[in-house]
Amino acid sequence: MPDSVTAGQAGTGVTGVVAPATGVAGTGVSPALLELDAVCKSFGKVVVADNLSLAVGEAELVGIVGPNGAGKSSLFGLIAGDLAPSSGHIFFAGKGVTKADAAARCRLGIGRTFQVPKPFGAMTVFENVLVAVQQGGGLRGRASYAAAVEVLERTGLAADVNLPAERLGLLSRKRLEVARALATRPRLLLLDEVAGGLTDPEVAQLADIVRAISAEGIAIIWIEHVVHALTATVSRLLCLSGGLIIGDGEPETVLAMPAVREVFLGTEVTAELRAADPVTGPAPASAADREQA
Repeated sequence: MPDSVTAGQAGTGVTGVVAPATGVAGTGVSPALLELDAVCKSFGKVVVADNLSLAVGEAELVGIVGPNGAGKSSLFGLIAGDLAPSSGHIFFAGKGVTKADAAARCRLGIGRTFQVPKPFGAMTVFENVLVAVQQGGGLRGRASYAAAVEVLERTGLAADVNLPAERLGLLSRKRLEVARALATRPRLLLLDEVAGGLTDPEVAQLADIVRAISAEGIAIIWIEHVVHALTATVSRLLCLSGGLIIGDGEPETVLAMPAVREVFLGTEVTAELRAADPVTGPAPASAADREQA
């Protein structure tokens, strides 16, 4: 399929190719906000995306689980533009973005976090978010300051605005990582293990923030090893293994699939995880949780 560049898109890698009118399976959502069509990527003999196809709808809240090395973070790299696929096509908001870099995709509305938060340590929390608002969100002047304050309030960081980021504890660093991604004004937010290393009460606080962001109509894909955090929050769960999606559907259904149970080392992963309340008590630990710990 030829990529015809439209006016205003020259040099960005964003093309005028319209995504196929594919709906999101089982959701009634059509067309998809994000679509990956037969995407492949490997590093030598290590395959991280094996003819992978995926569609995510507007405002959908999707979780991703899978063993270490399954290709989860690489998938985010492919979606966000940090990695280029070997073959296949990626569409966002109806436009072809396969050749677009991360900056162009950010401006289109794809925001992401990283597993290890790396804020500008010497800058304040407010300054970190302001950079994201201006460089990623495209706002300037008073509008950018107001937007930064709003994001800090939404992510529970209003009391820390004047602290250097290097002085933040782990929970606040995770919140700041979410805030910086949210400050780019995304339509799709990619969360990469933002609950890793947190206590159960801290995980619950972070999950509340994720739910609130989702309620605003922002689509979210959340990779997480803390399985009970996902099952208590998302409406759709994917399991990735060896660059393949081996499970896709409601969390209880996916976690009960034999292939999914096998990648979790045969551990009993059941619907009890979804019913568990992360505020009043810890959920049963999955093998992936224990491995992460």
